[in-house]
Amino acid sequence: MQTIRYPRIPASRWLALALLLISAAPAGANEPLEQGKALATSGSGGVLACATCHGSQGEGNAPAGFPFLASQGASYLAEQLENLASGKRANPIMQPIAKAMTAAQIQAVSAYYAQLPAPVDKTKLGAHVDLYPAQEQLGAWIANRGDWNNNIPACIQCHGPGGAGVGESFPALAGLPAGYIRSQLQAWRDGTRDPGPLALMGEIAKRMTDAQINATADYFATLPASLNHPAVAQGSKP
Repeated sequence: MQTIRYPRIPASRWLALALLLISAAPAGANEPLEQGKALATSGSGGVLACATCHGSQGEGNAPAGFPFLASQGASYLAEQLENLASGKRANPIMQPIAKAMTAAQIQAVSAYYAQLPAPVDKTKLGAHVDLYPAQEQLGAWIANRGDWNNNIPACIQCHGPGGAGVGESFPALAGLPAGYIRSQLQAWRDGTRDPGPLALMGEIAKRMTDAQINATADYFATLPASLNHPAVAQGSKP
């Protein structure tokens, strides 16, 4: 049988081919992220720069009650902006900003924040969370054990151990300002925020007492004990 010998291609030719393929990649591959970064840092037209309230790296402003956006799910962030624009979620500050954004801008800025590093060191959450707290520690008990006598599941069942967040639909809670968490639970209870997937949060919040809401908000605001951004650790006072 005759052996077919193919010509040997020098390594330099392979390198040239690789560089050619890289240069042939679509020029706009990173455009959405760049657009999202521009909106986040500088704004555009009637869209105020997100960094004005949510920090230069999306770390939030805990004393003022503005939540962090960095590392939250892109689809979750986009859904919130869409709900703010439509009025499904009431917020006098964010509603006009969201309404001024195009669908493409919403997707771009959501994708930008989703890929930023979390302001909370999630790797340390497990070391700071007691899954079996004393029942008199109301916030820790609701977060980790729930109140099944009143059909209130533990927060971590959807939001993950320590409130680290799960997937695209269940955001991180650890390190969010206490005032922000409190106001959102009250909004769900009052029906001024869309109840979310399967209407879970709307129904759960309606069954929570004021004491449970306040304690749970304070609990998640203190997690974890060590944060990358000291401002987030301060929490917020009502």
